[in-house]
Order: sequence, then structure tokens, then C-alpha cells
Amino acid sequence: MLSVFHLIPVFTITHLDTSNLHPSMRLLLYFFLLPALLSAQSALLKDPDIVWAAEIEQDWMVDIPSLDAEWEYGVTTLKLLRTGQNESNWQYPYLAGLVFVAARQHKLPVFQDAACKVPADPELLFQRTDTVVTFNPETYEEMVRIIHNDLNPYETFKGWRLKQILAYHRKSATWTTTVEAIAPVITVRDMNGDSVGTHPLFWFRPESKRQKLTSNSVVWAKSFRSRQAGTYVVIDKTKPVKITEGFQNPVPHLLKVMETDLKKPFYSTLDNKPLTPPERMSMLARTDTVVTFDPETYEEKVRVVRNDINADHIKELGLYQTWYWDERRNRLSICLDAVAPIRNVIDSMGNFRYSVPMFLMKTRK
Repeated sequence: MLSVFHLIPVFTITHLDTSNLHPSMRLLLYFFLLPALLSAQSALLKDPDIVWAAEIEQDWMVDIPSLDAEWEYGVTTLKLLRTGQNESNWQYPYLAGLVFVAARQHKLPVFQDAACKVPADPELLFQRTDTVVTFNPETYEEMVRIIHNDLNPYETFKGWRLKQILAYHRKSATWTTTVEAIAPVITVRDMNGDSVGTHPLFWFRPESKRQKLTSNSVVWAKSFRSRQAGTYVVIDKTKPVKITEGFQNPVPHLLKVMETDLKKPFYSTLDNKPLTPPERMSMLARTDTVVTFDPETYEEKVRVVRNDINADHIKELGLYQTWYWDERRNRLSICLDAVAPIRNVIDSMGNFRYSVPMFLMKTRK
């Protein structure tokens, strides 16, 4: 009789099999995406209007088990369209199903690295190699067996790791994003079955082109706002790509534009309507009534004091984005809708109470 001692999972990722391709085609495949990445980086550095740019990485929970619970995660479902092509894989998490099927069918190029330079083999992405050690109590002999099992992404799937560049444009006081790569993140477990962290299963490059929700090719679409832990952009903890002198924190410039250029629209985070000039001014400064007492004359004096907001204390940004899946092209698009500076609310004793988005600065369509 054999008794099992332990199970050790090992994830194996290998190169894409291009043996059937002509050598010149293989070379084109490996280096096709590299010029696009270098061109995007170069454009950021050369554009004088971009005065601040940083690479950010966030982990997002995208498909929430219950639509009623989406609000807590800052998620809103815009479209779910069941078609003859995807109905056999209609299961949670739905975006993962669409991406995994496209990868397995070689319709979506996938890579081992976040730079999307080293191709991965879709056939082996979902295979897990387990080393099983068994012991024979009669012969006292140990036996080691290698077992290949299919990895079920729905059991270990945790979310999506998104890498992108966020840039601030001085003249228009607007933001843009350049999406670099995204990866489904899975749970990694030890020999006892306990979680020991997360791991990107593979990487691929989404697009930044805004899609039409009315298109029959778009079968999945959701909007997101930074409400999940770790999705806020901490300005002074990003990986800088470009910073012009005086724009280490671009928020002070944005608030100055909000104060002086009343023709430029800023929007409410509550109802998405343009803020009125009084509403804008009230966000930039607080008016306090101060009562003082003269101990010699016993006279009270009332003064109205204007306390301007300290823009340097606004260190975080919240992103509002929309994600689309195009079933015909098997591509994911991620588009920036707006950016909201996050203000910390402090009580009269100087203690931090909570943080709240101030306003929305929408991107140019």
C-alpha cells in the first residue's frame, strides 16, 4: 500500500512554437511589438506639452461574482453579450474565459514577460507539473512521480495586473494613458495547499482605442473607478518616465487652471455634471469665521479667514477607465475616461478621517 507524502506544484512556461514558420517570419514575430513600445516612450519624451509621466502598476478585480456587489469595488457592467462563439465558455470570471480561450486558440499573442518580448506557448500555459513523492511501507522505498495536470484558471484566478503610463499635458490640463501590458494573476500554493502569493500567468498587450458599445463585436465592457485597495496612483511613489522641472506633482498646476480658466470644464464626482464657478471656488478654499477676545477691553472681534487648500498635500489620483473586449478581433481595449485628485479630510484636531475624490478632469475623446 502506498501513502502520498506531499504535492509540490510547479508552473511551467515555455516559448511559442514557431517551427512551422519561415525564419524571416519568426524574426518579424519576435520584434514586431518592440518598435511600437519604443515609439510610445520616445513620443512621451519628445512632446514638450507632456510635463509629467510615470509608469504605474495596479491589480484589479474585474468580474465580481454578484452584480449587486460591484459598486463596492468601483465596477459597473456596461455590456455582456452572449454569442454563439462564447456561450460554451459562459462562466465566471467572464473576461478570463474570453482571454484564455483566445490565447489557447492562438488568436491572442501572449508572452512570458511584461515587456511582451518573449513569446509564451499557449498550449502549456494551463498545464501544471506536480511532483508526487510516495512511500512503500513494506519495502521502505520512496518513489517520485511527475504528474501533468491541467490548471483550472477559474479556481486560482485572482484578478488582472495592469501596467500603463499615465501622462499629464500642461496646455490642456488633461491626462492620458498608454497601456503597456496586462496579465491574469493566479494564486500560487505550497505543498500543503496554502496560498503563498500570486503570480502572473502570462502577459499580453491591450489596445488604447475606444470602442463602440453598440458594436456586435464588443461582447463585454465594464467601467472602473479607483476604489479597490492598491488602485490609487500615489504620485511620489510611481516609476517616473518624464518629469519637467516644477511638475514633480502636477496637481498644483491643475488646481490653478481650475481657479483661473473658468471656460475649462471640471465635473462633479457625484452626478457627473459640470461644476459651477462657486462650487469650484469652494473646493479650492475654505472660509472660516474666527472669533477673538481682547482681555483688556473685553471686546470680541469676528474675522473671516480664507484658508486655501494645500495642493502639495494631494498625493494620490483616482483613475476612471473603461475596458472593452472585441470578440471578432480577440482584443482587449483599455481607455482612460477621467482622473480625480484624492483629498484627505482632516478633523479639527489634525487627525486623518478619510479620503475623497475632489472632482473629475475628463480626458479628451
